[in-house]
Amino acid sequence: MNQKKNIDVVSIKNRIYLRIIILFLIIGLVIFFMRLSFIIVTDKKNGEYLVTDYKFIEDDFSHPRLKLLRSREHLDEVVASGKSQFEKIVLLRHWVNQQWKAGKYFYYPPFDAVEILDLARKHGNYGFCAQYAVVFLQSCQSIGLHARYIDLIGHFATAVWSDEYNRWVVMDPDNDIYYEKDGIPLRGRDLCSAYWNKKTKGIYKVNYDGNKTKVTVNDLVNYKLYSIIMKADQLSEPISILYKGLNSNLTLKNNYREYPYIGNNVLKIFFGESLMWKEFDTNESFRDRIITDDPDDFRYAMNQTRINTIRYYPDKGIVKILLSAISSPTFKTFIINANNSGWQEHKEKQILYLKPGFNKFSARILTKFGWPGTESYIRYFYKPNFFKYFLNKEI
Repeated sequence: MNQKKNIDVVSIKNRIYLRIIILFLIIGLVIFFMRLSFIIVTDKKNGEYLVTDYKFIEDDFSHPRLKLLRSREHLDEVVASGKSQFEKIVLLRHWVNQQWKAGKYFYYPPFDAVEILDLARKHGNYGFCAQYAVVFLQSCQSIGLHARYIDLIGHFATAVWSDEYNRWVVMDPDNDIYYEKDGIPLRGRDLCSAYWNKKTKGIYKVNYDGNKTKVTVNDLVNYKLYSIIMKADQLSEPISILYKGLNSNLTLKNNYREYPYIGNNVLKIFFGESLMWKEFDTNESFRDRIITDDPDDFRYAMNQTRINTIRYYPDKGIVKILLSAISSPTFKTFIINANNSGWQEHKEKQILYLKPGFNKFSARILTKFGWPGTESYIRYFYKPNFFKYFLNKEI
């Protein structure tokens, strides 16, 4: 009996000792954790690198003809009422659409917006979809927006880079529309895919007034074959043409009647490098096009900001950051926003002082034309040495 009691006493003592040991271990772990400092990345959305073998070439946005177009046509006033970049793009597209009524027979001018407008106003030389596209694209360039030509079946349109939506969006100045689904403006590849898959549910064409019309498969027949032209520099490098059996460059003339006449003769235009999107295995294709099914060839993201974390200093709660601009020919500076403190201009090097807990650092480029690029951000979680932190706070 006494032996059993002794065993019970020993067992109780062992359990007490074990609990004391566990308690000290927990206290030790708590102290260790409180003394520990670390910084981890919990989320990020960073700028994109170009992943393509092809190069998109644009005119210098300070080209004299673009400056003339902007000032003479008062394009800043045209877009002034737009509250966002996208609204300004729509206003600009509508303005282009209203400059003349499309014609079938006319003298085909160079890809020069000022010349096209002059011929329409002074001589009744009314172009069609291509001329609308040229005037719109160069109007975009004149105010610092990136745009490229879209070549379709029996139609010619444009896509504009939207910093708000971080994508190229189709803009058709001839028909004064764009397309959207779930409130997001669509790309040419989206429309090509919708045609081939016969999935147009939820797709609308949106006109200048914001009125929406449901799209049918037949509405997208032009997008059956979809290609982009990788050159938007025709002011500096005029397009080559074949007209009446002769090859030449389409350049400005003193007499507009020296331009090729559309209606009686066949005019062939050589745009240079063009990419055609391959949606399905089909024998139908444009001639003289590079066929690709790589989305990165069409993606070609513009005005990107890359946030590079260079150093972590957990003991001090500091992160050193280096910003880099990608595909931003008109880059001026960076603007940053640390923990919702407001956007402000800053150089590429940044020291970020973290607060305990979650921190968000955002950055974007700012162009010479005042357009902010797409936002990039990194979220950090900072856990300081609580002993030092509260001691310093008390002091």
